[in-house]
Parts: sequence; C-alpha cells; structure tokens
Amino acid sequence: MRNIVKGGMLIIVISLFMAFIQSSESTWLIDINKAQEIAKEKDNVILMSFQGSDWCANCKRLEKILFSNADFLEFSNSNLVLLKVDFPMKKENKLSKEQTSHNETLAEEFNPDGQFPKVIILDSDRKTLGQINYEPGKTAEDYIAKIQKIINE
Repeated sequence: MRNIVKGGMLIIVISLFMAFIQSSESTWLIDINKAQEIAKEKDNVILMSFQGSDWCANCKRLEKILFSNADFLEFSNSNLVLLKVDFPMKKENKLSKEQTSHNETLAEEFNPDGQFPKVIILDSDRKTLGQINYEPGKTAEDYIAKIQKIINE
C-alpha cells in the first residue's frame, strides 16, 4: 500500500513540475493576424522575430541569450505577443506552402532587406514602434531594457 501512495505522490510531483516548466515558456505564434488579435485583447505589443532557425548563427545566439532567458520569458508573458517569422533552409525543417507564403509576405512588408535576425516591435495595428538587432556582448537585460524603452516611447 505504501508503494502505491509513494507512486501516486511521485506522479503528482512530476505533473506539477511539468506544468511549471510549460507555464515558464513563452508561446511563439506564426500568424500575424492571430498575434494582432491577442495583442488587442491583452493591450500588448507584438515582438516579431525574423529568423533562419536552422542556418543563421546570430539567430541561434539571440535565441540562447534572450529568447530562452527566464527574465525575458517572464517579461514577455506580461508585455509581448511573440511572433516567429522563420525561414529554415534544411529540408526536414521545411514549412508548409501556406506558412512560407505568409512569412514571405511579412518579409516584403517588414524585412525587405532580408536581415537576419531582425526583431521588430509592432503595436496591435501593425505599426512599427522600433526594432532591436543582435549585438555581440549584450545580455538579456540589455535587450529587455531596449524593448521596454521602445514600448514606453
């Protein structure tokens, strides 16, 4: 009987831990219209990140330094709607035709120079408020401060 109780307790602890991990992660959307809808509902801004997730070294660095950082995750959950505009190159990471078309349309409008990574802050009406770029040596706190400044201007 004790083993059953211990097993049940272990399952509860693991479930709570998994729920905590999932709640500490930010969800990246891939549709600008959905991002706008949520931004309007929450009165937040949109952080749109142009990425080459499987080939762009600076995109990977920005992911590690900023987007995976606990402080950023906490900040983004309260202030941002995250939108990933990805352009993977590897066959196994290929996007659907619809998603590729959607991303290309956003690139034409917001990233015609094809800069990667490029992070743009938009209001809920798709007006550009500002942008941040990958800068070697910057910390997550540096990037968060830049984003806060753009939001508060």
